[in-house]
Amino acid sequence: MKSLARGVAPAALLLAATMLVGCSGSPEPTTGPSIPPGITAPPPTAPAQPTPEVTSELPAEIAGVDTTDWQQIAAPSGASTFRIPADWTVQEADGGLDVLRPDGQRQLLYREAPDTGEGRCLDAEGVPVAWRTAILDRQDVQLAGAEGIAFGAAALQLGEQWIVSVGLRPAADAQSPSCPIINAFDSPAGTIGFASEVIVDGGGEAAAWQVASLADGEAYLADPEFATIRAILMSLELQA
Repeated sequence: MKSLARGVAPAALLLAATMLVGCSGSPEPTTGPSIPPGITAPPPTAPAQPTPEVTSELPAEIAGVDTTDWQQIAAPSGASTFRIPADWTVQEADGGLDVLRPDGQRQLLYREAPDTGEGRCLDAEGVPVAWRTAILDRQDVQLAGAEGIAFGAAALQLGEQWIVSVGLRPAADAQSPSCPIINAFDSPAGTIGFASEVIVDGGGEAAAWQVASLADGEAYLADPEFATIRAILMSLELQA
């Protein structure tokens, strides 16, 4: 029995060696990810473009209001910039931007190449009415590229309705407001309107600027919101 076992062992070793040699030809495993047939690898992601920096040449204090913590906003066209408080927002609109206070109500608009009307004094329904105006406030504005511009606040009576108007206008018009009040001025970038309304009639979203009387319009000058709005308008800068 022992001699038989010794004879079988070499044969078993030879068979095992033959099997190992047969396995040595197997392909080595791949290390990279495989993509199933019919699937295209995604293109490389393009690097994000840096947001252009918006700068200002104006001091922090504008018309008595400290704007240190305000946002600097650029018009979509790049033609100008202005400041708004940290909790105010803007949204794009046809021809420019709407300026919204924290509760979401539009207070101001910025427009490039706006419709300035036909020079007729009309109410929100497009009907000619009797009118009168009263100047509420006027401040000269140093606007590089556009001379003789002022901030103007006025009260306009159209029939029985009083409307407060605020905006940037030619200085002479701001000093002696007449109807229609057109809050717009010429600049190297074209006509710009930055105001409560371009053509003041108190309609649409500008209905918030309607007041019950001239006395209410005058009382608004003491409201902190008026100082904020005046500083926003006077922060406008034209970009070269």
